[in-house]
Amino acid sequence: MGAMSAPILPGKADQWKAWVAELAGARKAAFEASNARHSLTAHHAWLQTNPDGSQLAIVVHEGPGADSSMQNLVMSDDPFDTWFAREVAEIHGFDLAAPPPPAAEQFL
Repeated sequence: MGAMSAPILPGKADQWKAWVAELAGARKAAFEASNARHSLTAHHAWLQTNPDGSQLAIVVHEGPGADSSMQNLVMSDDPFDTWFAREVAEIHGFDLAAPPPPAAEQFL
């Protein structure tokens, strides 16, 4: 299982909500196929609004590929994976070609 928080860039929360709705709706089959391709058995996301008004996504993905799924996604030439990576970069400001941030440490 992998867990991470991903800051949402200012003004991008509505875009994030629309993206997640698309993943659960029109692109659900492609999203499920991508998860299977990257050995993920579950993918969950929550929107957290902080006291200062900033927002972040809390993401948990499960399965044998949880630790390597983002790196594999970036290397993929699958059209859905390319679109997904572009959305992550635009909404969260991540340079997915850069080394990933350290994994979240579980304490409890």
